[in-house]
Amino acid sequence: MECEILVVGLGVSGGAFAWALKFTNVRSVVVVEKNSAPAMVNSSPMNNAQTSHEGDTETNYGLKKALAVRKAAMYLRRYVDSKNDRTLSRKTTRMVLASGAGKVAQLEERFREFGPHYPHLSLIGPVEIGKLEPKVMEGRRPGVPVAALLSTEGYAINYQRLTEHFLQDALAHNPEMKVFFNTGVRSVKRENGMFVVETNHTTVRARTVVFEAGAYSLHFAHKLGYGLQYAILSVAGSFYSGGRLLNGKVYQPQIENIPFAAIHGDADLLNPEDTRFGPTTKPLPLMERHQVRTSWDWLRMGLLSPRGVRALVKVLWKNKLLGYVLKNWVFDLPLIGKWFFLREVRPIIPTIRHRDLKLRRGAGGIRPQIIDLESGSLIMGDATIVGDGCIFNTTPSPGASVCLANAKRDAAAVAAFLGEACRFDAEAFEREVGEPATSH
Repeated sequence: MECEILVVGLGVSGGAFAWALKFTNVRSVVVVEKNSAPAMVNSSPMNNAQTSHEGDTETNYGLKKALAVRKAAMYLRRYVDSKNDRTLSRKTTRMVLASGAGKVAQLEERFREFGPHYPHLSLIGPVEIGKLEPKVMEGRRPGVPVAALLSTEGYAINYQRLTEHFLQDALAHNPEMKVFFNTGVRSVKRENGMFVVETNHTTVRARTVVFEAGAYSLHFAHKLGYGLQYAILSVAGSFYSGGRLLNGKVYQPQIENIPFAAIHGDADLLNPEDTRFGPTTKPLPLMERHQVRTSWDWLRMGLLSPRGVRALVKVLWKNKLLGYVLKNWVFDLPLIGKWFFLREVRPIIPTIRHRDLKLRRGAGGIRPQIIDLESGSLIMGDATIVGDGCIFNTTPSPGASVCLANAKRDAAAVAAFLGEACRFDAEAFEREVGEPATSH
């Protein structure tokens, strides 16, 4: 089987890219997905925080990154709004909660910096917090300063349902697109100017390939000789359930020197009567959560080589992560894990009890965090490698939030790969999901 464009992986990023191809004149497209349906791994609502990031309440973002994420995330917001699908998203509030004079002062400083760029952002006190989230103020120690940075533009999104919408729209526009489920890639090579991709069912020859396979994107990049200076640090995230406690999303300020968001709580999009707390941050030697067979592929990614171990030690030391990682390992342990996790949740819900918390078994995904083996540093956010006629997207948070911006970029790149006969209509893309034109 031959095609112009092959897409490997049909999570939310693969779905977004397949949708963005409607703005090209290419019809010969094949999509392969190893699972039986779209978005069954990290894009499943059971395995992620269901958040559309905008940068305003993510205190592990500086202003420059926050604004870049917001600009990219607006494409997604406009697409989601156009669907009017209650199973797809829910508008919600998001707040960063600060307790104690020092943290309140930090939050006030962040509001001064971010407020002019986010008109919907406000700094609120205990009374307003209590009206929005009664359980947050209930039982809190009197006399301790409390404040919150509030966004009224929060979106909770079912990224699996979003992927289904992307695929439906892509197929409606291009009925010639072929989509194969239960089709895993066994090998990939370059031969006579074509990519030869062998799957468990057939062999596909493609002029260009876009890998949207999470951690496996870097695995395939290595197979083709790209990104050999990178390795995967697979960070698993687990969640606890706490019952009906929150109406929206409540963050805690970022822990100093820790590049990941602190434990936060939110009402589950699938079941608003349940509040989820998490995600934890636990490294695991897996490419895919709950799939032990993927450990062999992870071992071959280079992190356990002498160079990889040196880089990992440097990352742990530089970011003071060792104690943080060990603590997060404890959270998943039987019996004692819940006691330790309770201490992380009480700054959000002071009255929560040990018996209220329940570890969600089988939930939680893998954040494929990339480590640069040469510099010994973490590459934060989504990472893309562009080769000769091929693209590899490894998309940890906020990859889902910016999936349409990435898809626009990659569709333009693929059109360039295919030459002058292929066109990408950026203006049509902007008309559909871009910033609405303002009248003067």
